[in-house]
Amino acid sequence: MVCEANADRKLQNKAVLGVGLMILGLALYPLSDAFIKHLMGTYSVCQVTLLRAFTRLVPLFIATYFQGGPRKILYSKHPTSHLTRLTVNLIYTFCFMFAFSLASLTTIYTFSYTSPFFMIVLGSLMLKEKVTRERWVAVGIGLIGVVIAMRPGSSVMESAAFLVLFATFLGALNKILMRRLASTEHSLAIAIYPNLVMIVAMLILGLMSSSYTNWLSPQFNLVWKPMPWAHWGLFAIVGVLTAGAQYAIAQSLRFAQASILAPIDYSTFFWVVALDFTYWNKTPDIYTLIGAMVIVGSNLFILYRTRKEEAAKQASLA
Repeated sequence: MVCEANADRKLQNKAVLGVGLMILGLALYPLSDAFIKHLMGTYSVCQVTLLRAFTRLVPLFIATYFQGGPRKILYSKHPTSHLTRLTVNLIYTFCFMFAFSLASLTTIYTFSYTSPFFMIVLGSLMLKEKVTRERWVAVGIGLIGVVIAMRPGSSVMESAAFLVLFATFLGALNKILMRRLASTEHSLAIAIYPNLVMIVAMLILGLMSSSYTNWLSPQFNLVWKPMPWAHWGLFAIVGVLTAGAQYAIAQSLRFAQASILAPIDYSTFFWVVALDFTYWNKTPDIYTLIGAMVIVGSNLFILYRTRKEEAAKQASLA
């Protein structure tokens, strides 16, 4: 019965749709990250992470009732695969959340752009995906654009940088594991489980922090700090944005190979620039603009190659 419901969870070759969903998901994350960065100045990592996960669950659980109900959506034929992915996701998410309390968005996003290299290597090794020379070139050109735009200086070798690099590797591994699960599991289940695990983990860490106050940083303390209604509203917005981003990315991995989606990670750069200009009145300089054009060019090239490959496949089948 339930197995039949999951029988149609198949990977589909609709790469352009997958790219579009990935771009949408990645557009929502910088906006939510800006809110998180703002809230980190007032609340601990544990409290922000706990509320972030909880507010994500609300819209996701509501969505399950429109697609058969929680029992049908959350049923899994591969609990071990979920557990592996949830462990990776837990460490990955917490590393990034802690990094937000240590470093600027610029530093975090600069090092997170190394994700395509990790994804292409892991996609080739774990999913046996074929990586063409053109895709390698596009990823390399895109990364050059990032270096031009960000121009990392001597300050980048701070502790947060290594934390973000480690988290980025885990994030790439997380996407690969999501791609595997997408063949049998519902996208909502893939998005819901990590938030449930994160809530439990933060509650456990909070209990540990109350018992071992001298061992852990105050940032790990889950002593509840009262919040005004405005901050509750911000958390609600973060929940909706990140839930939508998770679902869009989970769906994108159903339609396109990880190595195709890898260069699209660069698109978050444009949203960071837009947020800097809109909320902090920072205007990009000439290096930023040149880097942006290089990044756009690499992503457009990936889309062009994707469409050309799909057209060739359709022609061969005709």
